[in-house]
Amino acid sequence: MPAAADPTAAPATPGGPYVLDVSVACAWCFSNEASANAWGLLQSLTTAAAHVPGLWLWELGNVLIQAERRQRITHAAMRTFLGLLDTLPIEVDPASPATAWHDTLSLARSHQLTTYDAAYLELALRRGLPLASRDRALLAAAAAEGVPLLPT
Repeated sequence: MPAAADPTAAPATPGGPYVLDVSVACAWCFSNEASANAWGLLQSLTTAAAHVPGLWLWELGNVLIQAERRQRITHAAMRTFLGLLDTLPIEVDPASPATAWHDTLSLARSHQLTTYDAAYLELALRRGLPLASRDRALLAAAAAEGVPLLPT
């Protein structure tokens, strides 16, 4: 079940569309990963869309199924969280798997990233969008490429 937001926190919001890494979506699901900034990003989706590469669905699904197997989340809580995600303007980028893989591989190679992480970086660069992530290697690579980073 999604973690409870801190009503006294003053979260940062992006003010427009952004690229959403799975690590931030996990902060919406698991209370020990929650933060005011992550909640601000969730709240920002009332007025802006998040963009994700095609692998996002499978990556998030893997995190959730592993969490269920480790009894970190119940099946019912997972269904509730997926129901929440279904209501959000999260746009899966159609170009990521079809045409962006050359650039993704190049970014992975040059920044020592996994191809999964490089897919988020490629999308942020191609769309000219800021990145919301908690992955240190991805954040360092994005900063090196001049991608604006959102607090998470």
